Amino acid sequence: MRPVPVERPQFPVDEGAHPGVKTEWWYLHGHLQDEQGTRYGYMQALFDVPDVINARYNVDVPAMPGGTQLDTALVNVDSGDHQAHRELHLHLPYGPHRGINAGTLDERFSSSKGEFSVRRTGPNTIHMEAPLERGRLSLDFTEEKPALMMGGSGEIPMGPYGLSKYYTLPKMRAEGTVTVDGQTKRVSGTGWLDHQWGDMQIFNGYQGWDWFGVQLDSGEQLNCFNFRGEDGKSVQGTVGFSRPDGTQEHGEDLKVEPLGDYWTSPSTGARYPLAWHVVVPSKNVDLTVTTKVQPQEMVGTWPYDPQLAIIPTYWEGASDVTGTIDGRPVQGKAYTELTGYATPEGDSNSAIARARARLQAGDVVD
Repeated sequence: MRPVPVERPQFPVDEGAHPGVKTEWWYLHGHLQDEQGTRYGYMQALFDVPDVINARYNVDVPAMPGGTQLDTALVNVDSGDHQAHRELHLHLPYGPHRGINAGTLDERFSSSKGEFSVRRTGPNTIHMEAPLERGRLSLDFTEEKPALMMGGSGEIPMGPYGLSKYYTLPKMRAEGTVTVDGQTKRVSGTGWLDHQWGDMQIFNGYQGWDWFGVQLDSGEQLNCFNFRGEDGKSVQGTVGFSRPDGTQEHGEDLKVEPLGDYWTSPSTGARYPLAWHVVVPSKNVDLTVTTKVQPQEMVGTWPYDPQLAIIPTYWEGASDVTGTIDGRPVQGKAYTELTGYATPEGDSNSAIARARARLQAGDVVD
């Protein structure tokens, strides 16, 4: 049963929330440089579900709370400083979370580090205010390309079970300020917005995924999603390709291979492959994705709840790209997302008990 129509996403209405779908998220990332030449990568992700147990563990238990989760990260690519924060709010079962709005892009989250918001300010402009672990990020985005409709129509299989509506704003100019440890600097660079929603059953029948959001200096952008089966091998690939003139191509012949550069997290013991060979034969794409900063893991700390988190521990990092397209050399930047490498925190039974205890304690946001 589809939770949403088969039609392509419609703007501006589908930029907002879709109450009742099993899982939805808005994800922003990009690369910045300040006036002194210091380079940064940033990631902000807002997740929303009507039932935290069903969304995370694929178990249908009556009267489980909904949840909204904010993940934020900023990395100084030159110094290697990586700051990350994750926060989870529970809300009443199948009730709306304050600040999650339908009909238009205007989503907000009040975290212990400050207010997050992403909202449309004009036909081609978006503003984001984002708290950091030790500061704040304020950016204005200007869209420079049409939305990239994943799968060609804005819908893809999300692993073996369930579908996801999915579009990307693949090329946005970013300008604003970054504040770290009390010092504010003007920055400029690039932005990328992903929006997914649907009945996808996270980690049901597959181990996790490897994702690459690629922005090349030559004007191409690629959205590459590789799903791994329970044995760790690739079971499904999805690629969206935006040419410099804005024309779009799509395919499933994605091939990704770790290149032997691994990093083991001292926090979780997870072993992440941090260098990748990414190939799309039908598009004549051959890329190598690497990172200069290994510790970019998203690990939960208070007030984040690992057992109830919509997305458990993962690695999310600013990366560099070199390679060829149609035989010509290309280079650029990317964000890489690696899920399913860390041991899952908790299980469904303990998570259900934890959710019930938090509900009884009144630990919810209306």
